This record gives sequence, structure tokens and C-alpha cells, in this order.
Amino acid sequence: MDSQIELLGIYLHLARSFQQRSQLLRRDRMLVLAGQLSAKLELNRIAAYCRHLVLDHNPGHMLGHWARLRDAIRDPDFDNFCRVIRRRYPREKAEQLLDELGISSEGERQAYYSDEEYAAALLGTNPAEIDLLLQTSGADD
Repeated sequence: MDSQIELLGIYLHLARSFQQRSQLLRRDRMLVLAGQLSAKLELNRIAAYCRHLVLDHNPGHMLGHWARLRDAIRDPDFDNFCRVIRRRYPREKAEQLLDELGISSEGERQAYYSDEEYAAALLGTNPAEIDLLLQTSGADD
């Protein structure tokens, strides 16, 4: 599996786990990293959905400064913000957290038609539902 898609899966698994534990600030950090990575991978609907989830919980979040995450990833301020989060949650620590939570994502990507479908499933949705939400909320992908 592509290393970047694997990393995206790690962030999304952690975001879901933090959501289930009502640790919304930690969830939002994972969603920011997942959104940034999604934008870089041109999974724009996933990036937009991550942004939407963060702003739904925290309307004053830094992500509100940009209409789209693909715009934010070009901004040095946003890049610095993500760098700080990644220092707190380097890949090794994120993988260790998954292990501690008993989550194994080995081989699960192959069960999906596309990277976007895989990421959407980890977010508890699907691409069609994301499209509908983004259309009704006026969000741009």
C-alpha cells in the first residue's frame, strides 16, 4: 500500500477513536493532519469533509481562514501549524497509539475501490454523502 495512504488511514482511525472517546480536540488535530494529507493527495472531497468536521466543532478554528484545504496547504502559517501537530504525533507515535487501542488496519485498504472510498469509510461516510453535505452546506471542495 502507498505509504501516504497508509498514513492517512492512521490519522483517520485515530480521529474516529478520539471521537468515540469524546476527545474532540485530539480528534480535530488528527482531522487537520488527515485533511492536509488528503489535499496533498488531491483527495479534495476528503479534505473538505475533514475541514467541515473541524469547523463544525470549532467555528473559530484556523481552518476557517481558507475556503479550501488545498488553499491552506500553500500557506506557510498553516504549514507551521501542521508541523507542530506532527511533532506531537509523529508517525511512530501515531502507530503506537493505534496498537495501544487495538486497531489494526493491515490489508483493509484493498477492500475498497479507491483511496477516496477508503478514507470516506474511515470517516463513517461515503463520497456521495460527502458531496451532498458539501452541496447543502455551501462548502467548496
